[in-house]
Amino acid sequence: MTELPHEASATPEEDAPTDAVVQTETPPAGEAAPTETSFVSRALGALPTVLILVGLGVLGVYGHSTGWKIPARGQASAAPAEDWCEAHNVPQSRCLACNPSLAGGNANDWCKEHGVPESKCTVCHPEILTGAAAADWCREHGVPESQCTTCHPEVAVKGSAPSSTSGREVTWKDEALKLTNARNCQIHLAYVQFASPAAFAKADVSVEQVQQRPMRATVVALSEVSYDQTRVGRVSARVPGIVAWVGAQVGQRVQAGQVLALLDSQDVGRAKASLLEALADFELQTQTHARVQTAAATGLRTAGETQEAAAALRKARVDLFNAQQALQNLGLPCDLEALKELGEQELAEQIRFLGVPKEIKDTLPASAKTANLIPLTAGLSGVVVERGVVAGEVLKGAQSAFVVADTTKMWVEASVPQDEAHLLSAGQSLVFRPEGGSGAIARGALSWISTEVNDRTRTVLARAVVDNPDGALRANVFGRASVSVRDAPSAIAVPSEAVHWEGCCHVVFVRVADQIFQPRKVVVGVRQRGFTEIRIGLVAGEVVATRGSHVLKADVLKSRLGAGCADD
Repeated sequence: MTELPHEASATPEEDAPTDAVVQTETPPAGEAAPTETSFVSRALGALPTVLILVGLGVLGVYGHSTGWKIPARGQASAAPAEDWCEAHNVPQSRCLACNPSLAGGNANDWCKEHGVPESKCTVCHPEILTGAAAADWCREHGVPESQCTTCHPEVAVKGSAPSSTSGREVTWKDEALKLTNARNCQIHLAYVQFASPAAFAKADVSVEQVQQRPMRATVVALSEVSYDQTRVGRVSARVPGIVAWVGAQVGQRVQAGQVLALLDSQDVGRAKASLLEALADFELQTQTHARVQTAAATGLRTAGETQEAAAALRKARVDLFNAQQALQNLGLPCDLEALKELGEQELAEQIRFLGVPKEIKDTLPASAKTANLIPLTAGLSGVVVERGVVAGEVLKGAQSAFVVADTTKMWVEASVPQDEAHLLSAGQSLVFRPEGGSGAIARGALSWISTEVNDRTRTVLARAVVDNPDGALRANVFGRASVSVRDAPSAIAVPSEAVHWEGCCHVVFVRVADQIFQPRKVVVGVRQRGFTEIRIGLVAGEVVATRGSHVLKADVLKSRLGAGCADD
């Protein structure tokens, strides 16, 4: 170190440095360093290290006393230091693990580590699940007997909760109905407890009351409107011929039996001629038989002649019947008794225009007034939806000339996905809404469900007959049909986010006390507008965790790592 020059004239006050720098000289050989300032310098240099060691010691003592856990905000104010369970980080006076009586448990049979009865703790005693199902089981309803609110409504803990105003869309989740609770799972024995109201608020878990509300499960499928095929009539000619007159147009409403067109057919002319011949022959044979019988009575005719006359009359009767039947087969019924009373001219005129209304006959041109005419009539009342002929056209036998449909009833055919078709049954209500939201809404009931799956679309066709009195519903309109597969007018329901599939069970976290929740095994039903029906396990008025309840599920699963579940 560089030595500073010493000036004798300096005063003692001037010799004292202002920054407390200590100056030293090298002592002679064999002499000790006797200066007192040297010891003070070393002490001051070691002071930071001592302070650090002391701070670490204090931190170690505090960490050991708190279990090396940082207290949550508001924790100190939530419970005094002397009322705090260091092992479970909750107030000692409300710690379920240390005070099982708070949850109705027996202190002598309690697993403090996992917060469940020791005799039922499958983590500490996995042999409980080996070879046999848990004894606490309601076979009738598929939930633990100790939680079956159907058999034991007294287990329900009712309370109040803020009302929910969340709007939810209609959904159908069939997979939930296929999942059943495992008998050997012991998750319902666990509890989830928050350290304080502040800790519960920080977890952001919402609670809602269990409700009673109408629940309806629907299957939605793409659909199409078509004519009711049992109310569609195709008017066709029974014999070939030429169209002589057409009196119906597409869109025209017609009545059953109304004449739509006239056909000129030679086969009809021959059938009418056969009827006239048969009538004349029958009349002749009737008179002959009468004369022979009269002559035979006076001995002028033999018995053989009488029998021949009777046989001829029978044959004439058969021929007349065959002629009448031939015209009926063409759709031209005739009353033989009425025809027998007519004169020759009247009979010929009647047969000539058989089946043709007088108002149509009067409008026909002279060239069309032949004995070959046969009317084509509507088989049912409705609307002409197709016309396939014009006057003068040659019409082949069995060729369709008109299609008449009764539109007061229509079909709605829904293409239901294959995996949802098993939910359908005849009689279920259907509501059809046209595509785009415009048009008539139709309602009906399922009348037929196909027995096969479409090999291209992999859907099952289901049909409903719907009323259409004003004709607002039109054929070939696409839309969506909602089939009501289940309708519960007053069902127990909770928000869907409250229901969890734990891996082997459906559970809902029920509030049993302030900041204390217990998993409740439930049997779920349908889902609608964000609500899930609870068929078994809850009663109206209980309070359950909804939004944020996955935090409770995670806490329970974490505490039960290694426990597992065994199937039946």
